Amino acid sequence: MPNSRGLVEGRHYTEYVEKIKELKRNNQYPDAISLLLQCIDAVEAEAAANRSGVAPWYYEQLAIIYHKQKDPIGELKVLEKFAKQKRAPGESSIKLVERLERMKKKMDLG
Repeated sequence: MPNSRGLVEGRHYTEYVEKIKELKRNNQYPDAISLLLQCIDAVEAEAAANRSGVAPWYYEQLAIIYHKQKDPIGELKVLEKFAKQKRAPGESSIKLVERLERMKKKMDLG
C-alpha cells in the first residue's frame, strides 16, 4: 500500500528502477506492469503530500510496455493518468503529454 513517503512494500519507489528494467529486459511484462502500477500510486501519493510534480519515468515505462503489447487502451489510460497530474518540469513530461495528444488524434479522440 503506497503512502505519502512514496513507499512500495517498505521501499521507496526509486529503488525499483533496476528491477523494472530487468523485468522489461526479460519480457516479464505482467510483473513489470504490476510493479509499475504500485510505483505510480506511490509517486502520486508522495507528490500530493509534498505538493510537487510526479516523476514521469514510471508512466513512460508503463506506456512503453502497453505499446509493445499492442494495448492502445492501456497506453492511452496511463498517458491520460499522467496528464491529469501536477507534473515535474522537464523534457520527459512534455514528451509524454505530446505522445498522448498524438495518440488521441490517431484514435480520433482529439
